Amino acid sequence: MKKHIFQPIRIGPVTSKNRIEVAPAAPFLAGHDTSVTPEFYEYTMELARSGAGIVTIGVTNVEPGGSRTLSAGSPMYMSDLNDLAEGIKRFGALASIELVSSRYMLSPPDKTVGATSTEDVEAIIRSFADAAAICRAAGFDMIMIHGGHGNVPAMFYNKKFNRRTDRFGDRFRFGAELLSAIRERTEGKLAVEYRISAEEMLPDMTSLDETLEYARSIEPLIDLLHVSRGLLEEDSLLPYINAPGYLPRAMNLPFAREFKRALNIPVSVVGGFDLDIAEKAVGSGDVDMVAMIRTVLADTRCVEKARRGLDAAIRPCIRCNTCISRTHSQFLTVRCAVNALVGVETRFDTRPARRERKVVIAGGGPAGLEAARACALKGHKAVLFERSDELGGLLRQASLGPLKTDLRAYLDWSVRSVSGDRNITLRLGESATCDAVAAERPDAIIVAVGAKPILPRLTLSGSGAVVWAGDAEAGAETGGDVLIAGAGFTGLELALELSRQGKRVRVVDMLPESEIGRGGSPINLICLRELLAAEGVEIICRTRLEDMTRDGARVVHADGTVETLSCDTLVLSLGFRPDEAAVRAFDGICADVRAVGDAAGGGTVRNAVRTAFDAVMCFY
Repeated sequence: MKKHIFQPIRIGPVTSKNRIEVAPAAPFLAGHDTSVTPEFYEYTMELARSGAGIVTIGVTNVEPGGSRTLSAGSPMYMSDLNDLAEGIKRFGALASIELVSSRYMLSPPDKTVGATSTEDVEAIIRSFADAAAICRAAGFDMIMIHGGHGNVPAMFYNKKFNRRTDRFGDRFRFGAELLSAIRERTEGKLAVEYRISAEEMLPDMTSLDETLEYARSIEPLIDLLHVSRGLLEEDSLLPYINAPGYLPRAMNLPFAREFKRALNIPVSVVGGFDLDIAEKAVGSGDVDMVAMIRTVLADTRCVEKARRGLDAAIRPCIRCNTCISRTHSQFLTVRCAVNALVGVETRFDTRPARRERKVVIAGGGPAGLEAARACALKGHKAVLFERSDELGGLLRQASLGPLKTDLRAYLDWSVRSVSGDRNITLRLGESATCDAVAAERPDAIIVAVGAKPILPRLTLSGSGAVVWAGDAEAGAETGGDVLIAGAGFTGLELALELSRQGKRVRVVDMLPESEIGRGGSPINLICLRELLAAEGVEIICRTRLEDMTRDGARVVHADGTVETLSCDTLVLSLGFRPDEAAVRAFDGICADVRAVGDAAGGGTVRNAVRTAFDAVMCFY
């Protein structure tokens, strides 16, 4: 049972019921006029239901206007903001809101700092103070000033860009005046959290020691310091702000520890935490609070489950960065790979259905398991056939490697979640034959039989020299010189794992360089490519595999050149093809037959979860 994160904490004029805060992130669910849409409201209420002590609404503009994000830049937004604040507090959480200057956030820092007049800088400060006053009047308990990741306060503090000759040439001055103005306008009645990058991670940028000095200077003006790292405008640093599964969790904790030692106010930290790591971080005294968003999106009841001792029921985040990549990189509304309701809370009625159905599910992989959970949620009776003796399908093989600890945790949870559910009958070791399915007299059939790997017939097929990627992930022997055909995420991740074993690894793919890893998270791909480069893995693009012979792998380059690449082992990672015959086999057994997951095409956890959930929710 966790005890440290469930201790209350005083933050300036307010008290949080526990030490977990929902970190700010823009879901891109606001109206194009910056209004609070029903989608934005319900999304926020789900965050509030999490049980976290603080819920922070992300990326709120201090100037009027914007698109798909909120604004606190005019009293006209007061009613919308009040609806959110009231709703958050209804669940016992402190209502907080992150304030940014969208106008200047999108401007080059050298221009913002170097070409903005003194009068306009003073206007920026007034905009923040006015917005804070509006937030207070709307009922918020706290505000977060985003002074990290290259936002406006960080720009003025940055020694590389600040060459001003007016009073704001003092790099501490902008932050101090900004926070003083907020204190004055809110009369000290609003708790102030300040988000900071401990270091900006680029040459000539701000270092940890310099940031510690700055933090000491603003300490009297803030109630909580929130420690992150990096710069949003530099794509290479995005994985260090939103760490994928290839990187350790809690990477910012050593930096936050330094601020905790240097300051006398509470310190919070963000960056790849789950609740177990948060408990250790707070219990050790390294920080006072922990902020998280991806963990909460994956399970919007996670904090409350932990408080009740139901840790095993918490759906884990797999750190695929579907959520952040969509909003930051693609400007799309938020989604979660493992929680199908995120961002679409208003579109589905999750209450028990008026009419109970009997649903047969063919296949116990991630899509079949999600379908079973969705059936149970709606009060339907699910019968799940899985031909092997264990659940998980190909995800079981895919989660075996050292890079896949998050995926393994999700698979373990997924299996636990269907075991023992009275609405779910498991038929392990039984194939979903047409006769067996028909004997159940189903009202609906969910076909989740997966797909077949694409394995071209090669000269050395069937020998140890040609290995399917799934078998390689499961530990099949490969030589010291490996060529992987296919530069999707599976092939690239396997390349990293094998190269870390001391093997020479090259990857070939028909796609051009710009399309490598297409369809996955851009943030995770940035990290993966960086790690592969550090290991010396060569990626050969616009190159087609033709054959594997005793001389090596024969490939054809884009210019028609044929080359034989020597290697001990060829690993095939060419994707999957749905088994259309297996899907069609169930036609006619009942009126409602739906293919989901890989059986419907896709090949990702998100596709498996989304298609299975949608299929059940859209039953007639």
